[in-house]
Amino acid sequence: MWLIAAFVIAIIFVGYGYTKHIETAQYYRESFQQGESALKAGKYTAAENHFRNAQKKKANNDIASVYVKQIQKYKKGLRLSKDGKYDAARDAFDETAGVENGSPILVRRASVKKTELEEVARELKIFQKNYKKARVLSSNYEYTASNLKLATILGYGNIDESYYAEIYKKARKLEAYNNHILAGLGYRTASATSSSSTSRSILPSDSNNDPTQAEVPAAQDDDNDDSPITKAQIKKARRDIASQGIDVSAFKDRDVKEVIQRARNHQMTVKEVAQEFK
Repeated sequence: MWLIAAFVIAIIFVGYGYTKHIETAQYYRESFQQGESALKAGKYTAAENHFRNAQKKKANNDIASVYVKQIQKYKKGLRLSKDGKYDAARDAFDETAGVENGSPILVRRASVKKTELEEVARELKIFQKNYKKARVLSSNYEYTASNLKLATILGYGNIDESYYAEIYKKARKLEAYNNHILAGLGYRTASATSSSSTSRSILPSDSNNDPTQAEVPAAQDDDNDDSPITKAQIKKARRDIASQGIDVSAFKDRDVKEVIQRARNHQMTVKEVAQEFK
């Protein structure tokens, strides 16, 4: 009799244990799936919480733990990027992408972020250099030349991204100052943000102001070459720019075109215009 009772109790416990195991596995699977869905939606804190819940049900399972740590690294990269600490953010994204057995979603996103920040670092270096030169030109009363230098910043295709907010603000402020002075001297102006061509330069107005008292803008006579700029001309211009000891790899094709057009308008050589970038 006791033997039968013990056998029945044992069956009950085995059944309970099996049921509990099934419930645990189901809870883990659901929590993990919810975590992946949150990741896809970019809800990283929610995803981290879901993976933590999964982790509680399978403490000996490393995947949920790996995802939690990977998310933390990615969130750290986002915080650092938001604070303008781009080098540290890039390192955090690099670590995120390098996590073994990590989420493929975060590996891809972290890799994109890392590449993006590498480009930002390169562009900011160029922008800071050009802004510094633009300030020097402005202080030397060369307002048109200063605006041309600022155009490489303000005319950049991604300048409205948050990474460039500070340099964009400074460049716009200096451009506004230059334009204010020139307008007071009788020249109409155009912002680099409103045009991608050489019309960014200062153009003479119909006022009767004495031009000898102002910086004379580039001559716009009928001898100027308005023909399209060819790829061959861009290639040659790159060689000419490089011959002046300038890192031409930092120049996009549109930047080289602007140098060529400025050389045409001012009846200068590309090499002479390139000297301004030193």
